[in-house]
Amino acid sequence: MKQLKYSLLSYLVLLLAACGSGDDTSGSEPNSSDIGGSHSDTIQPSPDPIGDDETDPDLTSLTVPKQLIANAFSGTSIGLSWLSTGGNVTIYRDNKKIAETREHFYVDDNLTVDTRYRYSVSTGNVKNQHETANVVAKTLVNETNDGMINGAGTDILNDLLMNFPACNISSEKQTAVDVADSDLDACLGEMLTFNNMATQLEDLRAYAARVRREQSPNKVELGMRLFHNKSLSANGDTACSSCHHPAVGCGSDKLSMPIGLNAAVPDLLGVGRTDEVNSIPIVPRNSPAICNTSLWSQGLFWDNRVVLQDGELNTEFQDVTHNTLDTVGGNNTLTLLMAQAHFPVTAAPEMGDILDFGYDDTDQTQHTEYRENELVSQLDSESWQALFTAAFGDPSIHYSRVAESIAAYESVHLFIDNPFFDYVDGHYDAIDDDAKRGAITFMSNRSGCTFCHSGALFSNEEVSAGNYPQIGIGTDADGSGADIGAIGPLPSTDLSLAPNTVGFFRTPSLLNVAITGPWGHNGQFGSLKRNIEHYRDNAASIAQYFESEAMCKLEQFKTLAHCAELLAPKGLMHSMAIFNGNESFLQDINDAEVALMVKFLKTLTDPDAANTQSNAIQALIPVRDGGPDGHQLDAIDINGNAL
Repeated sequence: MKQLKYSLLSYLVLLLAACGSGDDTSGSEPNSSDIGGSHSDTIQPSPDPIGDDETDPDLTSLTVPKQLIANAFSGTSIGLSWLSTGGNVTIYRDNKKIAETREHFYVDDNLTVDTRYRYSVSTGNVKNQHETANVVAKTLVNETNDGMINGAGTDILNDLLMNFPACNISSEKQTAVDVADSDLDACLGEMLTFNNMATQLEDLRAYAARVRREQSPNKVELGMRLFHNKSLSANGDTACSSCHHPAVGCGSDKLSMPIGLNAAVPDLLGVGRTDEVNSIPIVPRNSPAICNTSLWSQGLFWDNRVVLQDGELNTEFQDVTHNTLDTVGGNNTLTLLMAQAHFPVTAAPEMGDILDFGYDDTDQTQHTEYRENELVSQLDSESWQALFTAAFGDPSIHYSRVAESIAAYESVHLFIDNPFFDYVDGHYDAIDDDAKRGAITFMSNRSGCTFCHSGALFSNEEVSAGNYPQIGIGTDADGSGADIGAIGPLPSTDLSLAPNTVGFFRTPSLLNVAITGPWGHNGQFGSLKRNIEHYRDNAASIAQYFESEAMCKLEQFKTLAHCAELLAPKGLMHSMAIFNGNESFLQDINDAEVALMVKFLKTLTDPDAANTQSNAIQALIPVRDGGPDGHQLDAIDINGNAL
């Protein structure tokens, strides 16, 4: 059996060991689970010498532990992890030795709530800062939040700027541009209070901590290997990571519409990935980012077709619903993600057509049989049995275990630390004045953004009509190019027969939005600026889009011959039919306000998510060893560089 090497993720998921503080020299085995999938605070060098009264070791023999990561696990504990050094590691908190261990992880307990700590790790007692790895992390603000509320906004909270006294605005026509520099922090602070942002942020962080705590480290390790493995596709050329690689757009793919099966170069991801068979993508919708998907509590997919409310799960297939509920129940952080993990593998353009194997696509039970009989059989038991045994206690392989493990892995893609949240915490220099004015514009009634993008998740988790231009193959039954969203496929191209929810899609979270483009359910817009401008006047935006053939200016389609004819032969007709059935967005925001909101939205980016070489991103990518069975997708970019 192939010997598996552990990646950093292996160490991250072992962090909930019940290690005590003080000079523990034993290094406890983990007896419960967590993951440090979110990023730590800014890595800093130690400003002071580190050591104790013991004799210094020979510095030439020291090895600095690599890829040190720290995360708050609660209001009183912080977990650390690092790559193995092959020997003892000494851990310091605020320059004081607290532990020594041979493990690759440590949990520091009995800490003070809402307190920042600096940790250093080394293979010896070092008095030279260059022989240590350093990281800063902060505990949660309290120990009482149970982490059951995810910070999504459920109330519409916005008002005219002139109704916030601290803004010193006297006219309804005045904008954030008119707020004096000296009033910016007071104005924005008053709006944040009105929006209850501090409490929402506290809930979001506690929810993320609960997600980490609930995961089994061995299931996450197995899920990572499965997620990046091509054995789960019908023809063995596609993995989940083909469209959702952690190092590409926060787990999206930077394409307007993804390329699943039959890619010209299967391991090439992102810009430059092309379909060897079809002239345009046959996957109809943009790949949603994987990062922070575990923070959704009500639904997944663009159309929210996997829904969870009050512990009741609903999907389009009862087999999937029952399988998920029987495995993890209705209130687990994996419920939605496990249900979702059943569908891409049976989606013909994404990972394979069950018709090619003689199964009936219209029969729900045959989708289940395909997963069990075809996909599971491709996971050679001898190659995978060690990982399945570690995760589940025995080597039995069935799709429930596959889906649960993939869900566990997806759940730890947590990137919720950003400059704007630092500002909410009271660090007023975390964002500049333009970004502050952008935040004020965003939260005012003038822009109306918080009607949908509310709370610390920046989403109300509901479906709504964005009235986006229609491009791509669509989802309608006869392939005319219409995509009417949350109500499912339309049996006729006559959109007048559709219900009032035609064109409704789930409101995306805006966390990390600046790095998850192109934007829209078909990736219609290539810039945040253009995406925001769409809400100034939907009708004018649609007309301009097709008049200028904007879809052909998207990076993915710049060289596509007959682009407009192929991508949107009936795009304007479908777009206007959908628009005419919905409420129009007509926001009186000017060019300056649009530019300010772009600057604000960029402050919602987690620096570690944007840095593909960050420890937090690299921890989510398996060692490039081919995987358990030699079918791992070891991704490259358009220049051939490893991702």
